[in-house]
Amino acid sequence: MGTPVPRTWLAGAPRAGGATTTHDLHDPNTGEVLQTYAFSSDAQVDDVLAAASAAHASGVWAEADPAERAAVLTAFATRLEGVADRIAELDALNSGVPVRFTRMFARSLPDTVRRAVELAQEQAARRWLEADGRSVQLRHVPWGPTALLLPWNAPAAVLVKSLAYALVAGAPVVAKPSPESPWSAEVVAGALTSAGVPDGVFGLVHGGAHVGGLIAADPRVRAVSLTGSTATGRSVAATAGGNLTRLRLELGSNNPAVVLADADVPATARALVAGFTKLNGQWCEAPRAVFAESRLVEPLVEAVVAEIGRIAMGPSTSGDTTFGPLAFAGRKAALEDQIERMVAGGARRLAPLTTPPRGWFLSPTLLLGDDVRLPGEVFGPVLAISPVPDDRQAVAAANALGGGLAGYVFTGDEERGMQVGARIVAGEVKLNGTSLLDMARDSAQSFFGGSGLGGHGDRDVLEFYAGKQVLGADLLDPAI
Repeated sequence: MGTPVPRTWLAGAPRAGGATTTHDLHDPNTGEVLQTYAFSSDAQVDDVLAAASAAHASGVWAEADPAERAAVLTAFATRLEGVADRIAELDALNSGVPVRFTRMFARSLPDTVRRAVELAQEQAARRWLEADGRSVQLRHVPWGPTALLLPWNAPAAVLVKSLAYALVAGAPVVAKPSPESPWSAEVVAGALTSAGVPDGVFGLVHGGAHVGGLIAADPRVRAVSLTGSTATGRSVAATAGGNLTRLRLELGSNNPAVVLADADVPATARALVAGFTKLNGQWCEAPRAVFAESRLVEPLVEAVVAEIGRIAMGPSTSGDTTFGPLAFAGRKAALEDQIERMVAGGARRLAPLTTPPRGWFLSPTLLLGDDVRLPGEVFGPVLAISPVPDDRQAVAAANALGGGLAGYVFTGDEERGMQVGARIVAGEVKLNGTSLLDMARDSAQSFFGGSGLGGHGDRDVLEFYAGKQVLGADLLDPAI
């Protein structure tokens, strides 16, 4: 399978990266260097931002009839159907996530775009308000050029969703993939361009923190959507704050799982293993810290180890693999350092799987102890398990992690689980499961604590890309 060369997309055409800075991309299954590519130059970044600003000022997209925008996005969805398998193969090689899962994500992308169109049509760009016979209108006005700073763990899925909702809201987009996973963005850019998006309304740049900083600091950028680490989110917020740029930050989270005394241990073990190994553990809502009723800890650990033993570890490009390598060498090194720090702090380590001799493989790892302290944000197949005497202390320990994207409660009593879950500070709390999917079609969750700003329900995402303006005939009484 050939791999595309990451290029800067400007005015509907790709151009070779112009920076002297280059980046190596490796096969995470072997460690072999697959490609060396050049980042976008500062001048190219400026050109793309200028094109987005000019496109917004012209009104070619922001002031287009919503039906015109919908038609382009519908054509985009159709083109994504034809390249879904290609996207899946590239993401499996870039991220290490097994192709059986990247294929599921890639094949869902057309419906993601169609859902954005559907919600925009429901919302309507403008509607008349009740105003005692006066003409008063509520309008949704796109902020302006919007930057998408994208992650490496689900590159196409996050790009397409963010892109679809920004575009359907009328905002021009400048996208920057992670330097570790740029390939599928090339395919998405080609599909969108061929769907007829006007010049300047979409641009693609490549680079690391330097390029991200240029974009976040630029006053022409009126909104930034970032999916990434907490450290990156803080940096972007500090950089963009001087311009009062609108921010949506989906960051990391050490998500807690509370196991109550009446939990079904085998079922809990299956769900925990499915959750903390999903996307090879590279999932921002994966359970990271388990607080289990004391007498359940030993049987729970035994059951979790047995479940890990059923995992099919192997190359991410194999259809038989259910658990692949980490995405890149630096991620593995950082995770191994965190594990060693927890062991040095007194935790007992269990790593049940034997890993291949090459590549960035890491066995799903348990850290056990009376009070395992996670050393910062953990992002990989690591699960800490600690005993607690009762529900109250379990919730206190869960919330001491700082609030998060998700939480989990395992119990045989749903009503009790709802009561416990309501006390966990997280945007989404699931009972007896760790599915990656939303629990309901209109689910909406906020990013609590250090896990970010904003939320990621579909309607929340659509709302982010545009502001509300009230336009109409004012009240006639000058006294108030």
